Amino acid sequence: MIEKRNYIINSRIDLGNEPINGQAVGKISECRYGLFPAGYNACEMIAVYNLLKLNGYRDYPFADICFEMYKKSWAFWGLFGSNVFALYKFYKSHGIPYIKTKKYKEFLKLLDKNNTGMLSFWNGDTPFKGIHTVCIKKDNNSYIVYNMYNNVPVPVICRSFAEITLPRRFIVGYAIEKKPN
Repeated sequence: MIEKRNYIINSRIDLGNEPINGQAVGKISECRYGLFPAGYNACEMIAVYNLLKLNGYRDYPFADICFEMYKKSWAFWGLFGSNVFALYKFYKSHGIPYIKTKKYKEFLKLLDKNNTGMLSFWNGDTPFKGIHTVCIKKDNNSYIVYNMYNNVPVPVICRSFAEITLPRRFIVGYAIEKKPN
C-alpha cells in the first residue's frame, strides 16, 4: 500500500538520467522510500539505480526501482533502509547478469574486472551507526564514489579503496554486466 503512494510521489519528480548524489539534497530528497524521505533511507535504491546508469541501462526510472524493490528488500517499513543481501533481486528479475560477494578481496577483484560496482558497509565499527550503500566507478588508480555522503551533491573521488571502507566494515558487494549494444 505505502509503496503505491510513494510511487505516485516519486514518479512525479524528474531526477534526470544521470547518477544520483547527495540523497538528502536536491530533487532526490523529495522522493520517498517506505515511511521516510529518501534522504533518510534510500541509499540502497540509489546504488541500484546508479549502477544501472553507469553500465548503460537507462530505461529504469528511480520510482520504478523503489516500487519493485520495496516488497523484495524493505527493512521495517524503510526504518533500516533495505536488506542489502536482497538487492540482487532487481537485476535477477530483469535478466541483468550480476555477481554478488560477501568477501572484501573478491569485491576488489570485481572492480578491477568490471570497473563498476556497488557495496554496502558499516558506517562505523559498531552496528549502532548503521550502514551505507554506494556505487563506485574505478578510474585508473582512483575511485569515483556516487552518493558517498547525504549532503554532497557530486561524486567523491577517493585515491584508495581504504578511503571508502575497510575490510572489517565491508558487508556485501555487487557487479553487473554492461548493457549489450
